[in-house]
Amino acid sequence: MSFIKKCFNFLLVIGVVYTALFLIASQNYENGLNEVQHTANRVFYFLNTPGAKQTLERIPKIQNMQGPVRPVLGSVPSLIDSLLGKQRPFPVIGAQLKTIVEVYKNSLEGYNLAQVDLQAANLDGARLSGANLNNANLEGADLKGADLSGVKLAKANLKNVSLAQANLSGVDFKTARLINTDLNHANLTGADFTGATVKNCKFSGAVFGETNFSLVDLSGTDFSQMDLSGSVMKNANLRKADFEKTNLEKADLSESDLRKINLFAANLKQSRLVGVDLDEADLRGANLMGADLSGADLHKANLSGADLGESDLTDANLNGADLSGTTLSKAKLEKVKNLSCEQIDSAILDRKATKFPAYISLSWTTGEAYTCNSSKQ
Repeated sequence: MSFIKKCFNFLLVIGVVYTALFLIASQNYENGLNEVQHTANRVFYFLNTPGAKQTLERIPKIQNMQGPVRPVLGSVPSLIDSLLGKQRPFPVIGAQLKTIVEVYKNSLEGYNLAQVDLQAANLDGARLSGANLNNANLEGADLKGADLSGVKLAKANLKNVSLAQANLSGVDFKTARLINTDLNHANLTGADFTGATVKNCKFSGAVFGETNFSLVDLSGTDFSQMDLSGSVMKNANLRKADFEKTNLEKADLSESDLRKINLFAANLKQSRLVGVDLDEADLRGANLMGADLSGADLHKANLSGADLGESDLTDANLNGADLSGTTLSKAKLEKVKNLSCEQIDSAILDRKATKFPAYISLSWTTGEAYTCNSSKQ
């Protein structure tokens, strides 16, 4: 037998074996697909029965049902994966079930749809208040104008989702992924974003109120001229964020990174800024009356024209801060750090109400004239 003939016979055997294995893998795939398809068909059958709610709530489970990998002719890796029992969901069936959710989008209040796959779904104006969408995949979905009040969206994928004009009051966004998400003109009153990933999101015209952004990276985000009164942003990264003329009255930003933040003319009245890092922050003309700045680092912060009346600066660092034209009436300065006579001379004082640390002594002469001495060199 010639060498060429031996090679031909060897390749023939290999081809026969490959074909046989491919047919076995294909049959296994079809069996798995048929099983899941049969389960999905039961959803269609029971949609118009009294048990429709329970049927719809089974959709996430069916979408996540897995079967053998589909072998592709000519693709050895896919054949091996299929024969070795590697499992994957069936995207075709998942898409069919997504369509059902789209059809019933106006009557899904209170439904449990945790882990549902609604990628690119059309849910414009949907009524989902009180629903459970934890761990849901909503990437690219359209939820413009939808009612999602009180919805659970913890760990959900909301990348490229439109939530413009949606009612998101009281929504649980904890550890959710919001990337390039459109939240323009949305109602975010009482929403909780704790630990969420928030990047390149749009908040123009959004309504806030006691919104929680704790442990969230919002660096560089534009919140200018918005009403964030009562919001919570504890331990958040707000570096270089824009809060120009923003209302942050009674907001809690404790322990947050506010380096180089823009708070020009912002309203921070009675806000909590305990332990924040305001290094090189722009606070010109800001209203900080009654704010708690204890332990804050205001190194090189620009506070010119700001109102610090009745604020608490206990243990705050004012090294290099600009206090020109800053109102210090009734401010708690007894334990402030690194305050200089040069800063005091440029600020607006109240002879009777402004108290200074022990290392600063003011000798008042006539009227508002005084001599400042510091024991610190």
